[in-house]
Amino acid sequence: MPATIPQRRLGLVQLLRQHALLAGLALIYFLGSSWLSAQYMTDTRKQDVGAALRSFFLSVPQMIFFVLFWRLLRLTYADRAPDRFARLKAEILAFLAQRDRLIGGILGLGLMVVVMLSFTQMKNLIPALNPFSWDMAFMKLDTALHFGQPPHVYLQAILGGHYAISFFTGIYNVWLLLMYFMMLAACFMRPESRVRMQFMLAFVLTWAIGGNLLATVFSSAGPVYFSQLGLGDTYAPLMDVLRAHAATGALTVVETQDLLWTLHSRPAPVNLISAFPSMHVGSSVLMAIFAFHWHRLAGIAVSIFAAAMMIGSVLLAWHYAVDGYAGALIAVLCWSLAGWILRLPGTILRPADQG
Repeated sequence: MPATIPQRRLGLVQLLRQHALLAGLALIYFLGSSWLSAQYMTDTRKQDVGAALRSFFLSVPQMIFFVLFWRLLRLTYADRAPDRFARLKAEILAFLAQRDRLIGGILGLGLMVVVMLSFTQMKNLIPALNPFSWDMAFMKLDTALHFGQPPHVYLQAILGGHYAISFFTGIYNVWLLLMYFMMLAACFMRPESRVRMQFMLAFVLTWAIGGNLLATVFSSAGPVYFSQLGLGDTYAPLMDVLRAHAATGALTVVETQDLLWTLHSRPAPVNLISAFPSMHVGSSVLMAIFAFHWHRLAGIAVSIFAAAMMIGSVLLAWHYAVDGYAGALIAVLCWSLAGWILRLPGTILRPADQG
C-alpha cells in the first residue's frame, strides 16, 4: 500500500472560498423560497421549522453512536487490534485535531440545513402555486407503461402479504435517518474533496429542481389521495389492503397518510404532500452514487435500499411508478451536472482523497 501523503491544512479564508458556490446556491434557494412564501402568505411556521431542526439534531447522537460502534466492530473482528479501545480513541483524537475538517464540516452542515428548510418552505407552496392536477395523467401513464395495469397490481400479487408491507414500511421509515447520516458524512469529509462537494451540490440541485420546481409544474398528490381528489376508485383495492394491514396493529403508513391529508385540508394548510417526482427514490439513488465512492459494498447496499424504496413507494400507495423513475433520473442528471460544474475553469477544488 502506498504511503499516506500528508494533507495540507486549509485556512479559514480557503474554507470559505471552497464553500462559496454552495453558499451562493443555498442563499438563492432560501431567499427565493422566503419571497414566494411571503407573496402567497404561506410562510412555514416557527414551530414547524423548530420541529424539523429538532428531528435532525436529535438524530445526530444516534449516528455518532452507530459510527463508533461499527468502527469498534471492525477493529475487533476485521483488524483484530490488540487494544481496540486505544485505537478507537486515537482515531477520534486524530479526527478532532483536523481543525479545518471540523470547520468545513460545520460550514457544510449549516448550508445543508438551510437547503432543507428552503425545500420544506417551497413544498408548502405547491398547492398554492399549482393545485394538484396531474394525478390522472400519471395514473394513465403508469398503466400504459406496465402492460395495461397499474404497477401496484403486480406488486400486490407478489408482495401483498402483511409481513412484506411491514418490511417496506420499515424501509420507508429508515430513509430519513439514512439521508441525515449520508449528509453528515459528506459534510465532515476532507473539505477539499471533490466527491464531497459534488454530492452536496447534487443534493441541492436534486431537491431544488426535482423536489420543488418539477413538483410544482407537475403537481400531484399520489395514489393514496386519488379518491380524495375525486378521480375515482382505481386505487381503492390497494388502500383497502393497507387499511386491513393497519388494523392488525402492525407497522403501518395509513396513520401518517391520514395525518398529511388532514394537515393539507385544514383552513390554514400545511402541505407535505407531493408525488412527482419521488424524492425518496431520487435522494436514495443519489446516496447510492455517493456511497460507491466510499466503497463498492456500501454502494451495492445503498443501491438495494434505493430499489426497496422504489418498490415500497408504489406498494404503499405513496407514488406512481413514474414518480420513482423520474426521481432516479433526476438524481443521476444532477450528479452529472454537479460534476460538470466542478470541472469548469476557475474551480479551487483540487483532486483529493475521498475521506
